[in-house]
Amino acid sequence: MKVGDMIRLQSGTASVWDLRTGVVMLLEKLPRADELEYDWKVLTETGRTIELGRQIEGSSELISGT
Repeated sequence: MKVGDMIRLQSGTASVWDLRTGVVMLLEKLPRADELEYDWKVLTETGRTIELGRQIEGSSELISGT
């Protein structure tokens, strides 16, 4: 997954963030100082941005790629 991709989050993650569809756009990789390397800054369906762990890459569905 890369910046600009649209993905559908798993239902649990979408529910935690109160997202109706769970579709988000990947905006930026945010570096981390630990072994997890990076997080993702994403744009949600409501227009707000949130930060999610890179683990979303393994549990999300790619909707459209750039």
